[in-house]
Amino acid sequence: MTAYLEGALAGLALSPGVVAILIAVVLGAAVLRGFTGFGFAIAAVPLLSQVVPPLVAVTMALCMQTLGGLIDLRRSWRDCHRGSLRWLLTGALAGSPAGMALLGVAPASIARIAIGGITLIAAVSLARGAALAAMPGKAVTLGAGLLAGIFSGLAAMPGPPAVAYYLASPVSRTQARASMLVFFFLTSSLALASALWLGLADKRALVLAVIGMPVMVLGVHAGNRASRHGGERTHRLIAIALLVVIAVSSIARGGHELWP
Repeated sequence: MTAYLEGALAGLALSPGVVAILIAVVLGAAVLRGFTGFGFAIAAVPLLSQVVPPLVAVTMALCMQTLGGLIDLRRSWRDCHRGSLRWLLTGALAGSPAGMALLGVAPASIARIAIGGITLIAAVSLARGAALAAMPGKAVTLGAGLLAGIFSGLAAMPGPPAVAYYLASPVSRTQARASMLVFFFLTSSLALASALWLGLADKRALVLAVIGMPVMVLGVHAGNRASRHGGERTHRLIAIALLVVIAVSSIARGGHELWP
């Protein structure tokens, strides 16, 4: 195991400075995840991609989200809104193949710009006070999950529809946060399993993910503590701000790919 670890690190040619950056990124993204219930990959992947290959960054984020989700899965499952999760996940599973099929027709750059635009509209609506008086029914929840699956298939971004759904729903902050943690744990687990099965995952990243897990646990714990002290308004504003960041970064990336 030690020899494999040393070989993986040597293969990535990681300097002490790069390792320090990786640790700092994981810690910051983990605090964000602990506070809001989402945002780890959103924060980590773009920053990790600056110091390691993109495939390593994505695999590392998926692995850490899966392992991190296992740590607090029991508590999250206890607190989550199970009725909505069932239909949201059903829709996501159905929508992902459709998103992949659309990707074969629409260029990835156009897909990212479209996803960013939809997400930005949702974020602005939520910032203006858009909210549902009652919990959405099966059809609406299934539709939100379907959209999440399409987003996932198009650009590996299942988050925005699920986040907007729970921010607009009349559930408590605790329920919304727990539901998102379970949703992202399950979607990350499926994505990681698929990547490993198809041989698309960079296995060197799995070693980095294991190394980074103590840092992630520490960050999530800090985020959890901060979440208990933060008010509903603070939590909502941070979540909406993250949606805006997702939207703008997606539009910017798509635009850069179209017009380099």
